[in-house]
Amino acid sequence: MQQKIEDLIKERVLIIDGAMGTQLQAVDIESKFWQYENKDLEGCNELLNLTAPHILETIYENYALAGANFISTNTFGSMPWVLDEYEIGHLSYELSKLAAISAKKICEKYSTKEDPKFVLASIGPGTKLPSLGHITYDAMYEGYKIMASGLVDGGTDVFLLETCQDPLQIKAALHALNDTAPNIPIMVSVTIELNGTMLIGTDALTIAAILKPFNILSLGFNCGTGPIQVQKHVKALSEVSKFPISVHANAGLPQNRGGKTFYPMGPDEFTALQKEFLNINGVAFLGGCCGTTPEHIKTLSDAVKGVVPKKPSGFLKASLASLFNVVPLKQEPAPLLIGERSNATGSKAFRELLKANDYEGTLSVAQQQVRAGAHVIDVSVGFAGRDETGDMDKVVSLYSQKISLPLMPDSTQIKALEAALKQIGGRCIINSVNLEDGEEKFDEVCKLAKRFGAALVCLVIDEIGMAKTKERKLEVAERIYNLCVNRHGFDPADLVFDMLTFTIGSGDDEYRTAGIETMEAIREFQLLHSEVGTTLGLSNISFGLSQNARIYLNSIYLDHCVKAGLTTAIVNVKHIIPLNKISPEDKKACDD
Repeated sequence: MQQKIEDLIKERVLIIDGAMGTQLQAVDIESKFWQYENKDLEGCNELLNLTAPHILETIYENYALAGANFISTNTFGSMPWVLDEYEIGHLSYELSKLAAISAKKICEKYSTKEDPKFVLASIGPGTKLPSLGHITYDAMYEGYKIMASGLVDGGTDVFLLETCQDPLQIKAALHALNDTAPNIPIMVSVTIELNGTMLIGTDALTIAAILKPFNILSLGFNCGTGPIQVQKHVKALSEVSKFPISVHANAGLPQNRGGKTFYPMGPDEFTALQKEFLNINGVAFLGGCCGTTPEHIKTLSDAVKGVVPKKPSGFLKASLASLFNVVPLKQEPAPLLIGERSNATGSKAFRELLKANDYEGTLSVAQQQVRAGAHVIDVSVGFAGRDETGDMDKVVSLYSQKISLPLMPDSTQIKALEAALKQIGGRCIINSVNLEDGEEKFDEVCKLAKRFGAALVCLVIDEIGMAKTKERKLEVAERIYNLCVNRHGFDPADLVFDMLTFTIGSGDDEYRTAGIETMEAIREFQLLHSEVGTTLGLSNISFGLSQNARIYLNSIYLDHCVKAGLTTAIVNVKHIIPLNKISPEDKKACDD
């Protein structure tokens, strides 16, 4: 189905229907249709799929006759946690299936080769935001699976995640829909408010970065505002998104007239503005949201006949994202700085806060790194005697909400990594994967990263142990590269290789040239695979030396590694000294 639709939009614009709520409000619905088991559930539009399908079929038919190619099911709120507010959550599957059956009947009646009709499963965000802790990822995932099963069994052709306000909600839904029906394409449409972001604070560039790794049919906008207000966001998305774009805006900004919501744009004005979107690369799906009617859709459909959409042309280099910001994996100038202090092993202050269960207090550690200039925050909570998975869940939940930078969950435990990923609405990087325990665990971590759209740090460790010489580092890195790219389908630009360095302060002859071995491995691997990134846990080079000596040695060594091609560094950012503040004598001592 996805290929069929992708082929169609090479030749024509496809039309999404208009508002369901507006049409239902225009109908004088008898009170008996709002009754269920002696309860009055007026306002629960999804109940009508069971009690009054004839009303919905009339609406579907009117939109089909108006020229809509996608007929949206009356299921915007048919997920269990929304229906639970009416005490009918157990009807999620049934109401979803009935809606799809009714829409399918109309699509089959009116679909032709020249004017195809598709059942578009309307899936709203619900009334709870997982990034704010209103609902867990798992509860949302399970609820969407129930809803999706009904929609699939009723004959759905395409899923539409619409009016999305939280990227974590989108991820939970994508996972549920793909796990339920992997062959049904998914359109994603977010709502940008007048302040320029989704309700959670995510803008168009950031949602593009977060969803870039996922296999979706389209990405676009609906609701929130009218065509005028959403135009700048469509243009911004077009510049960075590889996906076709959908726009089904409201009929202008809502007004209050006599205590009722009114949308001011008539069909002609609405159509003129919507048609302008076709001048933007990638826009291929147009339709209407709140306040639009079959008349709006007919005028729009007639106006775009014969128009061929422009192909998507957006490009976004490999990036990480919080809910609020996008950070390219390769900084200019290098390196990307990953703050290392939210680490129970490396930071006594952070560890003591965890011991006291002062999760709010751990925010201060991250905020210090933000102020010091970090680009990403590493989060490592594991130490003896603690529930690492529970700690990771709580810390990452807070960081995702309140830290403006992307995160790097850091653990050897797959359950702890998964707990973190279920709290991160942005796009993170996992630290890390390696081959110490063979390919089975390696594959598990890779699959987890792919599922959640995460980038990946790859340590040069295999079944033999940590790679210490340049030759061994390159050998292990090449093996990991091939497994990630060829077995798991990673974009090489989403891989960051940690070439490992060891302390040169131990006096052990084995490590006397450790810094050079690492530096040369970085240089050669970046020449072999220029698209990947490289990183180091920088402080390892100076372990065992005095604090003052460590700061100078770390800073000098970082400069050498960056010149060799290093793209990121895991560091205590406030302890990196600019070279122009290091005396020639101190620099020579470090170099020697």
